[in-house]
Order: sequence, then C-alpha cells, then structure tokens
Amino acid sequence: MISSNLIARLASSANAAINSVLRTGAANVGQATPTGEVGFVAAVVLGGVPAIATAWRPILRPAGYSVSLAGVFCHQTPRVSFVDSMGKHRQCELADMLVVAEDLTGGTPTRRWATLIQAKMAAPAGGKSLSSQGDLTQLDLLSRWPPFLLPAGFAPGARNLSTCPHAGSALDCGRYGLIDPQPAPAWRQQAPAAAMPPGGTQLGAFLAGMIESGQVGYGREATGVADDWSRTVDELMKVTAGLAFSYAAGLKGRHPRGNTAVAFAISSDDAGHGSGAWRREPPPSGGHSDQLEDAPSEGINLLRIGVTRIDPDQRG
Repeated sequence: MISSNLIARLASSANAAINSVLRTGAANVGQATPTGEVGFVAAVVLGGVPAIATAWRPILRPAGYSVSLAGVFCHQTPRVSFVDSMGKHRQCELADMLVVAEDLTGGTPTRRWATLIQAKMAAPAGGKSLSSQGDLTQLDLLSRWPPFLLPAGFAPGARNLSTCPHAGSALDCGRYGLIDPQPAPAWRQQAPAAAMPPGGTQLGAFLAGMIESGQVGYGREATGVADDWSRTVDELMKVTAGLAFSYAAGLKGRHPRGNTAVAFAISSDDAGHGSGAWRREPPPSGGHSDQLEDAPSEGINLLRIGVTRIDPDQRG
C-alpha cells in the first residue's frame, strides 16, 4: 500500500474534495444540492470519486503510485436477519456503503481491506444519539456482529465475522458516517455507539488511512474468500452491479445499478483520466428508494480504491 509520509497530504486533499461535493452535489452528473442521507451518499460516490482522483494525482504520481477509484451507486442495501442481544429475531439493512481498498502490487489473491458504513445525518450540534427501535437494531448489528443471514441471491448460511483471521476485530468491519447538514456539510466516521459525540475522522482522512501501509483501525483486511468477512465482501462486490434501481421521486424509470466509473488510473501507458465519465443518470438528491423487484432485490453502495506501483520511467 502507500507509505505513511504521503498520508497526511492525501487526507487533507480528500477531505477538501469531499466537503466541496457535499456542499454542491455531484455537478459532473448534474446532481442538485444534496439535503438528505441518500443525496449525500450519491454525491460522494458520483462526484467525490473523480474529485479525489484529481486531488490525489499530483501527490501520488511523483512517488510512483498508481491509484484507481471506482464508484457504484445502488441504494437499498441487503437486509440481514439475526438474533439481537435480547434474544429477539431482527431484520435491518447491512449498511449504506461498502468501501474497499485493494493492494494490487502483490500476488494472488489481491490483498483487500474493507469497511461497511452506515450513513446518518448528524444532530444540529454534531454527533448523534440513537434511540428509535430501527436505529438500535442497526447498532446492535454493527457493534456486536452476531451471526447473520443474507437474503436470497447470496450464498446461504449464517455469516460469523468473528471467524476472520486477519488483524483487527469485528468492530473494524463497520462504522457510522455522521453527516453535518447544509450549508456546511462534512462527513465524519465514528465507531458504533448509542451516543456518538461531535467530531470524528473525516471521510477523506479515513479513505487515506485505508490505503496506508500497516494501517490499523481503518477497516479490516478481507483478502480471499476463506472466512465469512472476506466472503461477504467479495459477494457484495459481485452482486451489486448487476441489479436495477428505481426511486419514488426525482428519477423516472428503472436503471442499471452498474454505474461504475474508474475516475483515475495511471498505468504503464498513462491511460488514466482526471475525472470519470458516468454511464448512467445520477440518483436524486435526498429521496427514498422504491422496493426493488429483482432477485436478489438489494444492492449496496460501493466505493473501490486500487493501489499499484508504476515504473519510474512512467512518472510525471
């Protein structure tokens, strides 16, 4: 992955890029100013990907790193079934977004780090207290990671994230993303808790932390498919892009979920681009998803980062 001496610069530039797109929406695809969780997630995936790529290029290329970023917007995450801490059977969404960082410099399988993010609008003074039954059910899942079942379309059988042999703990598999509202939105990552205080790690800094060599606390390694965490991440990445989505307001019709753009990729022939070209229309700002009819009926928002090294002769 990337040496620690570059991480502070990458974090600062990514924070600035994300905060800008949160304020305006993904202008590159004509998104209106976001006001709700769905709109802010869309802004990060659709507009934040090329914005971060543009900001990172002058930092990474002289150091000999090649980074590709890709995003898929597909709201309505998989709903999972599990038994909560009180012994009751519950259902809730798995998360709002999956972030994956891959080290493409090694052998096979590619080393991969991932985290699931549940986006929530922060309180007016910052932070967030969870009190509704739905929020507490979600918190129970993200803070304990009991065995859970995914819906039809995913491999059957309970997933137990405690079987992951990689460094870290099950808690590293999930984070909350607390989003300050307009007119000065910011996205901050926090560990799951019933009462989350103001502050936290800004999303851009969190993404930079995920690609730092030897990082700890920025997601968890999910290399291969031998354990339930790695297998679940792998399945989410494969199931996501093949589904359709529709919205009750703001977007007519149904559209493929495979709205992927490689926003920036330096290869040996310098084939990268400073901004991605999205092949499909953006989702609306704010808004709520209709129930999908396809089987499997759910997907998840995916933000994917790949890191490689480039030959010194190809550096600019």
